[in-house]
Amino acid sequence: MRDVVIVTRDTQECLELAEWTVKFLEAFPPEAFRPVLDKSSPRGPVGPVPEGVFPALVISLGGDGTLLQAARRWGLSGTPILGVNMGTLGFMAEADPHLYEDLLVPALKGEASLDERSLLDVSVIRGGERVFHSTALNDAVIDKGAPARILNLRLSVDGSRIWGYRADGLILSTPTGSTAYNLSAGGPVVHPSLPAFVLTPICPFTLSSRSLVLSLDSTIEVSIDWSAPSIFLTVDGQAAFQLAAGDRVAATKSASVVKLVKNPHREYLDTLQLKLGLFQKDR
Repeated sequence: MRDVVIVTRDTQECLELAEWTVKFLEAFPPEAFRPVLDKSSPRGPVGPVPEGVFPALVISLGGDGTLLQAARRWGLSGTPILGVNMGTLGFMAEADPHLYEDLLVPALKGEASLDERSLLDVSVIRGGERVFHSTALNDAVIDKGAPARILNLRLSVDGSRIWGYRADGLILSTPTGSTAYNLSAGGPVVHPSLPAFVLTPICPFTLSSRSLVLSLDSTIEVSIDWSAPSIFLTVDGQAAFQLAAGDRVAATKSASVVKLVKNPHREYLDTLQLKLGLFQKDR
């Protein structure tokens, strides 16, 4: 018997679909799958994975926050994730509720097309020691948590000379996360198949300060020049760590990938049009 983990938001609509999913798994075929319900908060910290659960598939019922939680909690080992959009935007969740069963059946049979998404390993180095580590599917954001003077950040790429940023913060985004905070801050949309990531300043001091698209094989280090009352590193909007003067934030390509079940009826550019309206419809 194989485990199927159902990560769901604690809303009536999601819980009803989770209940339907449990009954579907128990009957398809009999005794082939064991449903495991995970109602951990998508905005809370990532808790430990229960012992003895080795999922063949993870199902995310909610919005992008729920899918990020599912990926961080269950998907770093490469287990396929089927995202069902029960939220408002649901950019990463490939299945609308009416298409859910059509994608669920091939996913259970191991016949679904999968989309591999790159990840960033993000660490904080303080006094020569690593004091924080996390993995980002979307982004890692250095930001001041309250109104304060502008941040002075120092950037190094692959050990090169130091470059300065003066801004309210800095976004280190994967291609997957390029349509999230990065896009809102004026950064470019990057196709998820590209081996790249994006550095985008938040409200930069100079108008000439723009996003950088860098090789995913680069090693990025951002140094904190001084400590404000609250400067935080936030990963995927879900894991936060308070930074201090002299800290170095290092980001490199992760050895892990997240595998998302693809919707065969929709391409990535279709999603851009449907969710963000970036293109005019062909007449």
